[in-house]
Amino acid sequence: MSVFMVTFDIADAENAAAMVEAIRQMSWSQLGPTTYAVNTEETDEDLFFRLRAFTRDKDSLYVVLMRKPYRGAGFREVNYWLEDNLRW
Repeated sequence: MSVFMVTFDIADAENAAAMVEAIRQMSWSQLGPTTYAVNTEETDEDLFFRLRAFTRDKDSLYVVLMRKPYRGAGFREVNYWLEDNLRW
């Protein structure tokens, strides 16, 4: 399994809600308002194209592989999730 950072900016509120719902079907932790870390067996390409279905022409979506080492400061629950899920 791999952990990816998924970040997006979607203008349509209905599509944004559908994106969040799709993300929350996986193991996830929210890093920011529209940024999530997700743990999945999908490849980056498969994940990107599955989530891309919720975007339109002027929206943005990025899927980035996350690995240790990493640096960050934030909510304790997020830090624990990252420690438990990120690999070297």
